[in-house]
Amino acid sequence: MTKVLVDTCVIIDILLDRQKFVDDSYNAVSSLIRQGDTVCTTAKAMTDIFYIVHHSLHDNDKTKEILLKLSRVYQILDTKEKDTLKAITSDVADYEDAVMVETAISNKVDFILTRNIKDYKKAKIKIVSPADNTTSK
Repeated sequence: MTKVLVDTCVIIDILLDRQKFVDDSYNAVSSLIRQGDTVCTTAKAMTDIFYIVHHSLHDNDKTKEILLKLSRVYQILDTKEKDTLKAITSDVADYEDAVMVETAISNKVDFILTRNIKDYKKAKIKIVSPADNTTSK
């Protein structure tokens, strides 16, 4: 069984039906779930998702319900102090992405699923795009 950290952008593509990306993102995540793989997000991503979805819906209760539904599908990973400190000296230039990489590594994730491939070029973990059909076994 594979453990996959799904980047915030992929989850938002699905939730907000972002037309350019929704099909690839939805198909990739659905494929992982059907295969019995563990899909994960981070606690920080949940706060970002709340902010973005709430900004779109303008409804606190509906947004919280979406987060509850996500928590039934996604394992929520904690970011530790050591992850944030290691990210400071990471080769991944964007600090937020570096924290995600370090969180993935410390939680023994097999790969990160993201559309943001270019920002993860120097990551010390496998990075997969939803557009790649490499998420299926």
